[in-house]
Amino acid sequence: MSEAGTTTKKRLRLPPVKDVSLCWENIKVQTKAGRPLLNGIDGAALPGQLVALMGASGAGKTTLLNTLLHRNLKGLHVEGDILLDGRPIVKGSIGSVSAYVQQEDLFIGTLTVREHLNIQADLRLHNKMSAAARKERVEAVLHEIGLTNSQYSRIGLGGVKKGISGGEAKRLAFAAEILSNPALLFCDEPTTGLDSFMALQVIHTLNRMAVDGKRTIVCTIHQPASEIYEMFDKVLFLALGRVAFFGTPAESLIFFNKSGVLFPSHCNPADILIHNLAVIPFKEEECTTKITKICDNFQISSYNEEVLKWRAECKARVNETLSGRGNVPLLRRLWALLKRSLIDTFRNPSLARAKIVQKAVMGLFIGLLYFRTDMNQDGVQSFKGALFYYISEITYATVFGIQTFMPNDFPVVAREHHDGIYPVGIYYTAKILSYLPLFTLDGMIMLSISYFMVGFDRNILSFLRTIVTGVLIEWSAASMGLMISAASPSYAIAVSISGPLLTMFSLTGGLFTNVGKMSPYVSWVQYLSWFRYGYESFVINQFRHIESIPCEDASGKPTTACESSGGQIIRNLYFDEANLYWNWAYMLIYILCAFVIGYSGLLLRTKLAR
Repeated sequence: MSEAGTTTKKRLRLPPVKDVSLCWENIKVQTKAGRPLLNGIDGAALPGQLVALMGASGAGKTTLLNTLLHRNLKGLHVEGDILLDGRPIVKGSIGSVSAYVQQEDLFIGTLTVREHLNIQADLRLHNKMSAAARKERVEAVLHEIGLTNSQYSRIGLGGVKKGISGGEAKRLAFAAEILSNPALLFCDEPTTGLDSFMALQVIHTLNRMAVDGKRTIVCTIHQPASEIYEMFDKVLFLALGRVAFFGTPAESLIFFNKSGVLFPSHCNPADILIHNLAVIPFKEEECTTKITKICDNFQISSYNEEVLKWRAECKARVNETLSGRGNVPLLRRLWALLKRSLIDTFRNPSLARAKIVQKAVMGLFIGLLYFRTDMNQDGVQSFKGALFYYISEITYATVFGIQTFMPNDFPVVAREHHDGIYPVGIYYTAKILSYLPLFTLDGMIMLSISYFMVGFDRNILSFLRTIVTGVLIEWSAASMGLMISAASPSYAIAVSISGPLLTMFSLTGGLFTNVGKMSPYVSWVQYLSWFRYGYESFVINQFRHIESIPCEDASGKPTTACESSGGQIIRNLYFDEANLYWNWAYMLIYILCAFVIGYSGLLLRTKLAR
């Protein structure tokens, strides 16, 4: 092989890790009420080993995994020792050298596989790694996990657009976690939802990562196929919160056979073992007696003595202090999240393309509906109606557009935040910045198409003031949409809150009710309404320079009620010409306040979602 070929090959492999061992001793976990979940669990996982935590539902697999990870232990009392290379684990230390692949695969579906990994590399890899080094790491991971053939495929949107397969999605979850090249990897039910072939490929990938990379891998698994079962180096069976067996898959058959468990020919041994360790309804006493006997037998067996040797070997491996992953610059994380949000926003057909096309169509429709409106008494009503419709069209499409798609992000954000990848504020800022271009462009398109068709003031400054007012209206609507969506647990709740609010804001905006004659009980609502601020600025901008309006209708007949000048129109609506620019300031303050409240709501939701 040529030197160039050798160099290329080296680049496609992850760098060697400093192997670590993990052991746990006499782990006891109970609820605040005193109900035991784990009772005296011992074990060890050594470098190059793939260890499976197994057992029936409720046996304690997830509790043990969470205990080893120091995660989701609120409300639980934990005792025992967990050692990493012979050193006690303090809160947060295990996260610096380990990664955790959770059961549910969560992605932004509009991204490609490579884009997802590039962004994850920017979010996770420390500041000592250059952009070129991060790109190399992504290349190495793509080859290590076997995703090169699908690297340019979209991940996919569930129920909307087909993407990569379930097996590829699970491998992509592994890929994101091993970007930091951890020595210790935890996986929660990595084969859930996969067919037998895909499940086998996933476990094969884990096995190769353990053997080739000298990684220590611990995973929970429910009912693996027999071929998968044999691929584990060690299996730890839990039952009733105790250790029923810990050793190799081959040794498990010998031990359980001696304990009275029969294995019919051509059976899946994992299924047989889990069935024998399950507490069957209406046979609780019989099952408990049998399981207790198995657990007691293991405690006095030679297999348990082997576990004690592994644990002693682990405790003796006191190496130098394990180094963490380093810090990731906040600006780099902000830029990565902004890129992700922009890609998601503009690739989402229902949010970007449809919204822009909708505004172009509505701009053309409004222009044709009010085409070349004359400045007479009938025309005044048409002008006022068109101006108010601008606000309504911009508002409703923006608020409900954001509320439709914002909830899709939340599971990803909650997970990544709790994994320590970024603070909520960075994500929220990136999301706001990604929405602003879209929610500036579409309103400008509608106004630009229809403005001169309708016959509004042709002065270029009047047109520009209309554009600025429209943009501020749309940003106000977007800020409220983000605020409610960020603080609401579901889309249905967000809509049920925003619907009545928008109705109140619209009714107090100045078209349907005279703002100077509202009941004092509800008149305060207008000061929370961008309909009010936007409509006042629109009306002042269009009518303040008009000195004379004919007191006749479109047919030329005199009208009984007459607004003979632009100033009279403004006064009749109880608007004040001095507020033209003040309203811009009020809307900016409104936008900032809504963003701050939305951030507070999202922060609270994220903390509660752990």
